[in-house]
Formats: sequence, structure tokens, C-alpha cells
Amino acid sequence: MAVTEMLRDRWGRPMIEPAGGGKAEPYTRVSTLAKTLDDKTALAKWMCRQTALGLSVRPDLISLIGSNREDKRAVGDAVEKAMAAAKSDAAANTGTALHSLTEAWDAGTYDKTFVASEYHEDVCAYVYAMEKIEIVAAELFIVCDEIKAAGTFDRIVRLPDGRVMVADIKTGQNEPKYPHGSTTQIGIYAHGTPYSPDTGRTKSLGELGVSLTEGLLIHLPAGQAKCDLYILDLELGWALATVAYQVRAMQKTKPLTPYTPA
Repeated sequence: MAVTEMLRDRWGRPMIEPAGGGKAEPYTRVSTLAKTLDDKTALAKWMCRQTALGLSVRPDLISLIGSNREDKRAVGDAVEKAMAAAKSDAAANTGTALHSLTEAWDAGTYDKTFVASEYHEDVCAYVYAMEKIEIVAAELFIVCDEIKAAGTFDRIVRLPDGRVMVADIKTGQNEPKYPHGSTTQIGIYAHGTPYSPDTGRTKSLGELGVSLTEGLLIHLPAGQAKCDLYILDLELGWALATVAYQVRAMQKTKPLTPYTPA
């Protein structure tokens, strides 16, 4: 039977039917909500550097920007092309590839023949790190009605001591240095309920025995042939998630009114 594709709005947000029935409404993507409290300074500086690097190899874009300085769309398109020229999406593409390869390994469909050697070494590191950990489920879409968030996470795992928890794979280089975003993200997933457009909601992950207090970060930095595991404090993660939800709600209100002296 064909599975109904998730309906999304023009911003890519999943449209979720309320638990009591009714018209579907957009839920914030979990990854978006988890980034609400991030300090964007480093990201902004990185984007500036990447744009500059891209322009250095695409001088035609400098001319394009100069001749369209008042056209925001044209300038924006040129910046995106400069970012692409600097290979700014390379890390994201590699991360996507590693997610797919590890999923294929767990599903028993991995074929080394079609895998670049450096990726294969990363997968081997993942296999070694996860050797004693059981994969209970993979690629689950959940909704978290309490904070109107939804998204798909990588794994539910069972540790050798019997603990069952949400696990997510991160392929960035510095994830353990800045773990609050992942902790928030996994905290939301753990408080979620599996959902599909066809069957609606099932029991929540907590009701199914998944830990609400601990999660697993699988750190698989691309190209390093290493994989480290970290237990995350999901009580902190959930507290951060609820604050992020409150902040986004507050940001939608206008705190000023026009003033005209009497």
C-alpha cells in the first residue's frame, strides 16, 4: 500500500492534523525550533567568508551584483551562487550521504562497491562504535503537540544495559563542543508521538518505553574514520525546547505602538 506523502506548506513546514481532528496546521520543524536559542555570530561570519571565497573564483558575480545593487533578489541569487562556488554545501551533502550509508548498513543493504573509500572508513567506525547497541527503529516521524513541532529522527536504540532511547547521528566536526542544539533536538524527539497522514498518532515514545531523560548523540565527523557516542541530558534538552517555543511565540507579537504627542 502506498504511503501518503506528508503535506507541507510553502515554507516546508509539515501540516499536522490536530489530535482531536480538524483542519491541518503547520508545525515548526524540530531542527528549526532547536536552533532558536543558538548564537548565530559564528554562522554569520562563516557565510561572509564563504561568500568572499566564492566571489574570488566567480568575478562575473561581482559585476552582476554591481549592476543590480538595488535588486535584492538578483543580489541574493548572486550570493547563493558564490556560496555554491565556495562549495559551502559540501559538508551538508557529505552528512546526508553518511546518514544514508549508515541507514543502509543497519538495514542490511549496504554495498561497499558503490561507496568512496573515505566514506567506507567512516561507516566502519560507525559499525564498530555501535557494535553492542541494538537498533530498535529508524527514521521515525514524530509530532510534539505540546510545542507544535514535528520532524524525523535517526534511531531508537537499546543499550547493553537495557536502556531505550532516541539517538541522532551528527556529522559536523564540532558537535561535542556545542551540544545544546542536539540536546534540545533529541529532547523534542523523545517527547514526541509517531505520526503519519494515514494512521494519525500512535502512543507517545514515552509510553512505548523510550527514555525522556537520556538520549544518545552519535558523533560521526565526516572524513575522520571515527565515531564517538555521548549520553545527553534530555531534561535539560526539554527545558531548552520549551524556552525556545516560548521565545518563538513572543517573537510573533509586536511590542510597539505608534505614539503621537498630544
